[in-house]
Amino acid sequence: MIKKSKRGAAPRLDDSRPTKAAAPPAGKRASSSAGDVEVPSYDGPKKTAKMPSHKARRTGSTKAALKPGAVRRPGSGSGDVVLGDQIARSTRGRAKPAAGREQYIRMRIRVHNDRLSVIDSHLVDGPLAQTQVFSGTNAYEVVVGDRLLHAEALPDVGVQRSFVNPAGPPEQHGHYFTDRPIYEFMARVPAHEVSRGMIGKIAVRLYRLKDEARTDRLGSAPLARQFERQIRQIAELVGLPASVLPEAIEERGGRTPSV
Repeated sequence: MIKKSKRGAAPRLDDSRPTKAAAPPAGKRASSSAGDVEVPSYDGPKKTAKMPSHKARRTGSTKAALKPGAVRRPGSGSGDVVLGDQIARSTRGRAKPAAGREQYIRMRIRVHNDRLSVIDSHLVDGPLAQTQVFSGTNAYEVVVGDRLLHAEALPDVGVQRSFVNPAGPPEQHGHYFTDRPIYEFMARVPAHEVSRGMIGKIAVRLYRLKDEARTDRLGSAPLARQFERQIRQIAELVGLPASVLPEAIEERGGRTPSV
């Protein structure tokens, strides 16, 4: 029976292999058996209980101390800083759009009992594209007199669509549409067409589409003249509120910049 001991077994010594030479006494150089090995002739730093000071470590020239009052700070200018082709945006106020930039006004219009009212408006950066195809259930136009400013299709506006129930009775297997008494849509108009002297003459008209209206090039006449057989007018708003003016939208922070 072998007794196990908690102490580890002593390492075995091999007398056939060379052993490490003993360290030389302090202050003396270690001798080398090989003639091509250079042994340093100095001793390393001695360990002490006191930490050496930083002054003792400095061996070269040091940087001159900075004199008080010699620091020059940049002046605080009130204007924008010109950076080549760029202009730094001022933090004191809202940046104004560059001159000549195309913008349009996006109006949120509510329909209640076939009466239109503007409930919100935003100024958007960018050009306003004009469609040539009007499909779906409705369309709108923005005109001033007999001149068309902008028109767009409104598919399924004011209509609530129900979902199909395949597991239900036969009357629930198809889509059903319910007209809403109150609904909203977005109308757009070029911003340069909206001024204080013109807002009372601008009209927004809502149409019901009998059939798809399509043209290769939309003219400047109202939609009722260009598509007399395809559309029918159901509501009209003559005159826009002063809140849709570009300067009024800028003042209340309702501008949507381009990305």
